[in-house]
Amino acid sequence: MARFAGTTMPSPAVHAPRRISNDRADAIPPRCRRRVPRAGARSASSRRQCNTRVAGAQYSLRPLILAKSPRSRIAPVKWAATALVVLFSSALLLAQAGRGAIAGRITTDQGDPAAGVTVQAKDAAGKFTSVVASGNGEFRLANLPAGTYEIVVPQMGLRTARYAQPNVVIEAGRTVTLNIRLMPNNFGILGDDEAFLQIYNKYKDLKGATPRTSDGHPDFSGMWLANVDPNPTPAQMLPWAQQEWERRRDRAFEGMPTSRCLATDPTLTLPVFYKIVQTRTLLIHLFEQDPHYRQAFIDGREHPKDLDPTWLGHTIGRWEKDTLVLDTVGLNDKSWLLQATWLPHTEMLHIVERYRRPDLAHLNIDVTIEDPASFVTPVERHVTWLSTPGEELFETICPENNKFLQNSAFK
Repeated sequence: MARFAGTTMPSPAVHAPRRISNDRADAIPPRCRRRVPRAGARSASSRRQCNTRVAGAQYSLRPLILAKSPRSRIAPVKWAATALVVLFSSALLLAQAGRGAIAGRITTDQGDPAAGVTVQAKDAAGKFTSVVASGNGEFRLANLPAGTYEIVVPQMGLRTARYAQPNVVIEAGRTVTLNIRLMPNNFGILGDDEAFLQIYNKYKDLKGATPRTSDGHPDFSGMWLANVDPNPTPAQMLPWAQQEWERRRDRAFEGMPTSRCLATDPTLTLPVFYKIVQTRTLLIHLFEQDPHYRQAFIDGREHPKDLDPTWLGHTIGRWEKDTLVLDTVGLNDKSWLLQATWLPHTEMLHIVERYRRPDLAHLNIDVTIEDPASFVTPVERHVTWLSTPGEELFETICPENNKFLQNSAFK
C-alpha cells in the first residue's frame, strides 16, 4: 500500500482499476493514457514518468480507467447481452420445467375494471393458485404446471355472480389470454358491485396484530365487511329438499323471505356489513337487515330445554383457546339458507360457527349446517370478513307501512 496526502491508495497489483472523471484525465499526458498491456512492457523509468498529479493528488498509472476508454463503452453492451441470455434461458427453463401462465383483464358487467378481485386457477387435484387483479383489472397467474384448470373469480358483493371457466389448458412455455366479464347476480342492486369493491380495496391493506380483551381472548368487536365462500361445495340434499329447491330455482327464487321484509339468513353469510359488540358474557351481531341483531350468550349457559322456534334461534358460545364456537338451535323452518343458494330446511336445523381473528384485518368464520331431515351430509361454508373501522351501519326500514295504513292497526 502507498499513502498520498494522508489517503491510502490500493496497490495496482492487487486491487481492481478505478475510474476517474474526464476533467482529471485531461491532466494526464497522452502517452500515459493507455494501460500497460502486460507486465514488463514498459520500463520502470517510463512508469515513473507517467505518474502524475491530478487536482493535487498523485495517481499511479496502473489503477486508471479513463471515462472515454473504449473498454468502458463496451461494458454496457456486454451487460445487455448477458441480460438477454438470462431472460432467454429463464424462458427456456420454464418451458423445460413444463410450466406456463394465464393472463387477462377483468371487468364488471358495466365494463368497469374489477380492481382487487381474486382470480383462482384450480388444477385437477383441487389445488388453488390465486392472484389479485390490479387497479385496472389486469391479472397474471404465472408459473403454472402444464395441465387443465378451472379459472374462478369468487363472488364479490351481492350483484356479481361467481365466475367459473372450466377446461382451460395451460401449455409449457406459453401464456393463455383470458379476458373475463363478470355477470350480474340478478338482484338488480345498481352500483352494489362497485361499492363493495371500493370499500374492499380501501381496507385490504390494513395490517396489525390481533386485538385482545382484558381477559386475553381475541376481540371481535368492530365493523366488518362480509363476503361469501369463494369456493362453495354444493349441498347434498334429500329428495324432498332437492325437489323444493328446484321449485324455487325454476321460479327464480320468487318469494324469498328477505324480499318480503322477513328475517335474514340465520347463517349470517350475506355479503353485507356487520357490527360485532363483544363483552365477557355476550357477543352481539348488528346488521341492517331484519331483525337487525343476534345475540350469543358466552357466559357458560346451556340451551333451554323447550325452545319456541324462531327465525334466528338461540345461540350460545364457548371458547376453545383463541377460537369462539357459536352453537345455534331452536330455528323455525321458514328461512332460506345461504345467499343466492336459498336451501330449504326443517326445524331440526343446527348451526355451528367457529370464529378466529388471525390479525387486525381479518375474521375467519367456518360455518357447519346440520339438518339430518334435509341434507345427506352437513353443509359447510368458509368465509373471511374484512375489518372496516371507518364505516358504520345505516338505518334500514324495510316495510313501507305508510302505504298500508289500513292494515297497521292491532287486530
